[in-house]
Amino acid sequence: MSNRRKHSKINSLPSEIISAVNDAIVNKRRTYKEIEDWLKSEGHDVSESSVQRYGKTFLAKLEKISVAREQAKSIIETSSGLKTEMSEATSTVAFQLLMEMLINTDGKNLDKNALNAIKTLATLERSTVAREKLKLEYDKGVSAAMERMKEQLRQELKNYPDLLEKMYMVANQMEQELKTV
Repeated sequence: MSNRRKHSKINSLPSEIISAVNDAIVNKRRTYKEIEDWLKSEGHDVSESSVQRYGKTFLAKLEKISVAREQAKSIIETSSGLKTEMSEATSTVAFQLLMEMLINTDGKNLDKNALNAIKTLATLERSTVAREKLKLEYDKGVSAAMERMKEQLRQELKNYPDLLEKMYMVANQMEQELKTV
């Protein structure tokens, strides 16, 4: 293994400097050379190549976040009517990213990040199961409440079958709307 540093010199700078560098990179306000010159004027000895490496890594991370956000958005848009929420879409994308990370990790050399990813996957799965259980309980509660209401309507409106039928239609529509929330 090489003795190369795994982090950029820029990561050790004060947070306001890092924010300014990130902003300059994202908004293309300055070239890497201009960023290097500015950092040196602020008293930080960082080379242009270090800024370039940092910029490349930072933009790659930013791109991954953008892709994940777009994937979550697509999941939500394509599953309308399936009660998918942003948290579910985020969980789906996070699960996919964590699985990719584990697949790309050499099985013999599980590092701390891979072990944390495995723990995170387990937590994510428990969260998904708990959310689905909550939805199921909610839907059961809605159905039970509507059945009680229909029974009361049946008793109160037994002499008015047309009105009872209309009330059932309204109740069924409300039940479906409540279950798609």
